[in-house]
Formats: sequence, structure tokens, C-alpha cells
Amino acid sequence: MMKIKTRLAAVFTRGDMTRRGTALWRSFAVGAAVFACAYIFCLLYSASFAVMGVRVQALEDFVFAEFKWLILLHQVKILAAYLAIGGASGAAAGYCIHLWCAATSRRVQAGRAVVPVALYSMAFLLAFLLADIRNHPALYNEHFYARGPFLAGFQVFITHAVPGPVIDAFRLVVCAGFIPIVIGVMFRLGGVVNGACARLPRRALIVTAAGAVLAAVIWIVPFNRNDGPNLIIIAADSFRYDRVSAWGARRGLTPNIDALVSEGTSFGDFHVQLPRTFPSWYSLLSGCYPARHGIRHMFPAKDELAAARLDLPEVLRKNGYRTSAVADYAGDIFSRMSCFDRVRAPSFNFTTLIRQRGLEIHFFLLPFIQNAPGRRLFPESRAFAQNSDPAFLVGDIKSEIDALAGKKRFFLTVFFSATHFPYASPHPYYKKFTDPAYRGEYRYLKINNPLSESLVTADDRRQIGGLFDGACSAVDDAVGEIVAHLKRRGLYDDSIIVFTADHGENLYDHGLDLGHGEHFRGEYATHVPMVIKFQREYAPAARLRGYEEVVQQVDFAPTMLDVLGMEAADMDGISYRSVIEGKAARIPRIAYAETGIWFVAEGPQFFQRMRIRYPDVSVLCGLVEPGKDVVLKDEYRDLITIAKYRTVFDETHKLIYMPTRDGVRYELLRRGDMKFVNRAREESAAFARLERALRETVLRSEKVTAVNGFFIPKRERRPWISRD
Repeated sequence: MMKIKTRLAAVFTRGDMTRRGTALWRSFAVGAAVFACAYIFCLLYSASFAVMGVRVQALEDFVFAEFKWLILLHQVKILAAYLAIGGASGAAAGYCIHLWCAATSRRVQAGRAVVPVALYSMAFLLAFLLADIRNHPALYNEHFYARGPFLAGFQVFITHAVPGPVIDAFRLVVCAGFIPIVIGVMFRLGGVVNGACARLPRRALIVTAAGAVLAAVIWIVPFNRNDGPNLIIIAADSFRYDRVSAWGARRGLTPNIDALVSEGTSFGDFHVQLPRTFPSWYSLLSGCYPARHGIRHMFPAKDELAAARLDLPEVLRKNGYRTSAVADYAGDIFSRMSCFDRVRAPSFNFTTLIRQRGLEIHFFLLPFIQNAPGRRLFPESRAFAQNSDPAFLVGDIKSEIDALAGKKRFFLTVFFSATHFPYASPHPYYKKFTDPAYRGEYRYLKINNPLSESLVTADDRRQIGGLFDGACSAVDDAVGEIVAHLKRRGLYDDSIIVFTADHGENLYDHGLDLGHGEHFRGEYATHVPMVIKFQREYAPAARLRGYEEVVQQVDFAPTMLDVLGMEAADMDGISYRSVIEGKAARIPRIAYAETGIWFVAEGPQFFQRMRIRYPDVSVLCGLVEPGKDVVLKDEYRDLITIAKYRTVFDETHKLIYMPTRDGVRYELLRRGDMKFVNRAREESAAFARLERALRETVLRSEKVTAVNGFFIPKRERRPWISRD
């Protein structure tokens, strides 16, 4: 044992710092040791399997039992990253000491340098941690704010009390320690390159230089001229229609989206057909109701995805369009679509979730991977809900636009997740609209625990609304950057630019709880922005500036194809080109929508008392090989279909169909009535009209039959519906 300790000590203390090799390697070992201690501390501090701070013991036991080798290998990778970063910081400090020894002709034993090198590595770690706590506090909420008064006070002090320039100056001073070693490395590399060039024949040197210049020209200059019209969809998850300033929201909240509104055509009563991300995108891109395109919840199997319709991008591809999608964490759906030539989005399955949690607990490492190389090394970091900074995505979007600029025409889909739960906006947006005196649970993000929603106070709700508004502002600034980049590349005028959302969000308005896709009281979940800025050639014909009648999400695809002069396939939606061009004043429409899956089995919310119950999502879904995809189990498919809420509505009324174990319940509401008075009896004519439209829509688009008011899948009738 004594021999082992002696040899270990020698790694750090043997030799002196006047020798460059000794200084670098001994200091590297010290810095790596400091960061190794940080790694161990994080394991002891936060080693659990939780999703955004919520732990389920049974799930945790399953993960550690079934995926122990995956966890182990991933932790080895994380430890290697710690050692590399820590070692680099130690080497930087050691090199500075080496230069000081050389300049003063003093000898410093490596053992005496251990403490200053270790202190520098700790300062390096602390500087990056403090900066990222300020910039992305939601990512550290679990480790500090949620841990109790002292640690909560520490995080609040960093985010709200310490001036930002002080933290930036601290990090800048610490990073200055890397300047000497970087310069030294550059000189050494320069010498190697000069030596190699000197040994090359003159002709080979000329050919090499010419090849480098040619490669640079090919990389920078787009040789294929972009003729357009390009189609660019910019969407934000859960972005509410009433958060656009041009339509009466908080003044100055969305100036960049407002600019698109002023230049384009807006549809003020635009509604999605299923307010969940996966089905909603399929409705937008196919022009079909969920039952027809085949994606009716968030957990489709591969065969369902293979059979699903996506007519808009497919028609565009056939007409020479290059198709591309760029998204962050909620846009993992795009990695499972086959209609895009190129996708920059995180993939999601159960192993991704495990890797994500394995990285998430290492809050000392997280600040160092908040960059493009770090996100490539740990791609699961792109799926952090607590870190959906639009700025991370903007870089990918710009580079994708640059790549597409050389194509003749392109279809680009952009999807931001900052406005989705948990509304984890970055600095300065998280405190832009929130109360600095707030000390409740939701200081930096909204942890979604449906079983505790009834405990949310009025102050909590104002805080959550402020976080959401901050996220909207962050997305709006990102929209401004995208538009500016399109203008720099000369693509703006020749592009159709769309701003929309996959669904809206309930934010406790009028007792409607939080979230989307659970019910149809109110319109915050289905009503989303739809703004279209048309290309230069078509803009003079687009006389309409605003349309306030009902429009469905499925109408988008046929409208776009009609404007582009392409023939649409058989779609449920209709083209609004005649309205846009002023040839028709309005198109009477009855809109349709349905719910997806309720993720939890029970809760205090009103809709939990008025539905057909089934197990929570941990029971409903299983893991499918080879990719460990989370998929709805086949035995629950019919039950999910039968239990769905459905709704139809026009300009004045909404009819909600709610199947329960005691029979079907209907609510006829006047649109805009926030007391939700059921008028099914006194307004029988409206009820009959909408009930007939609902029945016709469902029976036409779904493979179901009506039995005692229930819509039952034709392939199987379940006998469990009773009054038990």
C-alpha cells in the first residue's frame, strides 16, 4: 500500500517546473485529479434516475437493473471528458509557472506547484459554473435552488444579485491563463508546418496551395443559383396565439414576429387538429386529419410512421425542392420522419433518456459542453428540456441556410422548444417578465407534476406566465436573427416565411389548468398563430392582410401547394388561395380536433373526473428493439381511440364530445364564454348542427362505428364499457 501511495504522489510531485515536459504532465495530472473529484462529488450528490426532477422509484430500479452496462460506459465517457478538461486547465497553469521559472531563472519543485495548479483548476471550474448558472439557471435548478434555503439563496444570488459583468470578468481573467499555452502550441504547430513546407518540392507546394484555395471557394461560394420560391416554416412549441404583440399581447413582446405580420397574411382564428407535437406536425404537413395520416399520439410504432402521410414535403421533393429540418429537444420527432433529406434534431428513445440523465447529474461538467463541440460529443445534451436555449439552435439554422442557399429551391422547417414546458428560457429572458422577489418553487422553470397542480398559488401562476413570456421573447429574437440571415444571403424576398406553432398552452387561465392536449374547454391549446410572408413574385396578388374566420391546420398544406402551383393529393384541408387573393370574402368552416393520450391515470383536474380511465404512460407504453423506442402497446390502441375527447366548432359555438364510463357527455359552449356554461339544452339547433358535423367527420375519417354514442374501432369491440 505504501508503494502505491508513493508512486501516486510521484505522479504529481517528482521533478521541477523548469523542464517544460515535467511542468505540463505533472500539472495535467493535478488538474485532472481536481476534476475527477468533481466527478465523484456529482455522483454522490445527485445519483438518481429522475426526469426533470421527478423521481419514480420503480422506474429507477428498472433502469439500474436493465441498463447497468450502458450507464457504466456512459459514465466512463463523462469521466474522460472531466479528465481532459481538468487536465487542460492544469497544464495551462503549469505552463505559466514554467514560463515564470524560465524568466526568473528559479527552480520550483513540482510538489510546490500542486497547490497553485489545483487552485487554478478549481477557479477555472467555478468561473464556468457561475457563468452558466446565470445563463441557464433551469439546468441547475435541481442541484441548487430545489435543495433548500442555503443553496437556493446561492443560486438566486448568482442570477439576480451579482452583476453579469462581474461574472464575465471573473471568467475572462481565469481563461487568460490559457493564453501562454495556446500561443506556445500555435508557434510549435507553425514550426511543424513550416518544416513540412520547406521539405516539399516547389511544384507540390503550389498544387497544395491551389487546392486549399479551390476548396475554400467551393465551401464559401454557392455555385448553384437559388431561384426560389423557398418555403421556410418557423414554429415554436406551445406558442400561444395571444402572445403576438401585433394582436394585442404585451407591448414589445414579439417585434420580429410583428414585422412578419405587417408584411404578410395572418389567420387570426387558426386551429390545430390534435394539440400534441407529433400528430400536429403530421396534420400540418399532410393536410389530413390524424385518423387519416395515422399519427394520433406521441408514441407511434415504426410501421405506423412508415405508413403515415406527409404530402406537402413529398410533393415539394418531387418538384425539385431540397427538404431539411432543424430542431431542438421537442423536435426529436423529425429524426423519425422520412420526408426530409437532412435532419438536425435530437433522436429520442429510452437509452437517450438514460444518457441524458447520466449527463444531467454532472453539473460541474455541463458548463463546458454548452457549445457546438460539446453538443457533438454528447448529442443527448440537445434533448435537455431545461436547456432549450434558442441561441443554440440559431447557429444550426444559419449553417443549414448557408448549405441550402446553393440549391435551386428548398423547404426548411425550424422548430423551437423554449416555449414548451418547462419554459426554461436563458438569460436575460427568465427574469425579463418575472418578479425578482418571487421565492416559490418555480423560480426558473415549471416542473410538471400533474398530481400537485391544485397546490399552485396565484403568485406561482404569475411567475409561470412570466417564464412563458420570457421564452416567447427569446424565440422572437431568434426569429429576428433568422430573418436577418436570410436577408444577408439574399434569400428573404424569394422565400415564403411562415410562423406558427404545433399547439398552444393552457396557463391556468380561467381554471383550465396547465398544459395542452388534455381537454377542449377554452381555446388556448388549439388556437395558434399562422402568419405567412409570401415571396416577391406572389406578394402583389396576396391582397389579404388578416382573416378572422375559422381556419384549420389541415388547410395549410393545400393552400401552400396551390400558391406554388402544385397539385395537392387527396387532403381533408382546402386551399384558401382565393381568400388570400381577395377573390372570396370567406369560406364557412367547421373545425375538428381530438385529444391524444392522457399521460397520468388520475389527478385533481376536471377532465380526470370526466373520462374513460386507463393506466399511466409507464404502463401504456413499452420498449421496442432494436432502438429501445417508446411505443404504445398494441393492446391499448382501441381503448385510447375510444377514450378520446373530440370537438367541432364554428365562429360561434363549440361542441365537446367526452366519453365516460357512464356514457357520452356533451358540452355545447359559446366561443369566448370563459365560464363554460353548457348550453346543449337551450340551444338545441346549434347542438344538432355541430353534433351532426362531428358524427360525419369522425365516421368519414376514422374506421369506427357508433355504438350507444361511443365511437368504437371496427376491428374490435371491447366489452369493458359498463357502469361498474
